[in-house]
Amino acid sequence: MKTPYILFIVLLFSFSLKAQDPLKTINAAVKHIETAPDTIKHWQFIGFGAVNFNQAYLLNWAAGGQSSIALSTILSLQANYKKGKNAWNNNLDLAYGFQLQAPGSSASQFRKTDDRIELNSFYGYGISKHWDLTFLVNMKTQFSNGYNYPDDSTVISKFMSPGYAIAGIGFSWVPASYFTLFLSPAAGRFTFVIDPKLSDSGSFGVKRGKHINAEFGPYVRAAFNKDLAKNINLNTTLDLFSNYLKEFGNVVVNWNLLLTIKANRWLSTNVSTTLIYDDKVSITDLQGKKGPRTQFKENLGIGIAYKIHQKGTGK
Repeated sequence: MKTPYILFIVLLFSFSLKAQDPLKTINAAVKHIETAPDTIKHWQFIGFGAVNFNQAYLLNWAAGGQSSIALSTILSLQANYKKGKNAWNNNLDLAYGFQLQAPGSSASQFRKTDDRIELNSFYGYGISKHWDLTFLVNMKTQFSNGYNYPDDSTVISKFMSPGYAIAGIGFSWVPASYFTLFLSPAAGRFTFVIDPKLSDSGSFGVKRGKHINAEFGPYVRAAFNKDLAKNINLNTTLDLFSNYLKEFGNVVVNWNLLLTIKANRWLSTNVSTTLIYDDKVSITDLQGKKGPRTQFKENLGIGIAYKIHQKGTGK
């Protein structure tokens, strides 16, 4: 376990030292859009990536403590198409972070601190100045196994265990380029647990032995992405869903927020939070009581960041 992560960190720093060459290649590719065929000019491409690193080393430290290495990464990609009354917006959000405590010793421990894959795709047809008829697809899952630390031997989650998908048709209100409100009276929400062991335990609200739980109900998604100041960006989404078929009125909440403060072209501070409430997901608290709980996660990182924004010239 130790060697791959050390190599990964070495490669990461090697890449950052030589980053100018690939960035020149990326910028050249993006600028090529300006001379591309007309179909490309109707697209807008946005990309943001950040790598945050933290390290602490202690040797014969009388006050106690542990050496540690922590790394977190964020990647957000958007490809948006607009021509006449037709609009197709796509975005992919990826995040992964880990902490390695006491690296190089027999007490070394690897712990995951962040893990997220989210894909969104919207197709809209304009029916008025600020309203679109919209079809939406949203998918969420994670990269690697999850554990209930300090127990690092029992797997409690995996890739597509759980996985979530929402598909629905409705209306989008777009009063400004930085805000969208999607309203669907009829959306399907699917929870996947493809791992046999987790399925047999009835995890994440899926019945024991089953791999999919299907729900049908109203769905609301609000998205806000705006530069609050020259070097400050706020990107947040709120998802709300309730099941017509069972316990209608109980609302599944998923709220993500990313605040980016850039010091210059390369350095930034990133604060990301996620709040989730799902009454079908039982969590054991510190007193040993099991039941639905409000889940909250926060990550603060300072590191290297880069943003690409290219807008086509087509109409």
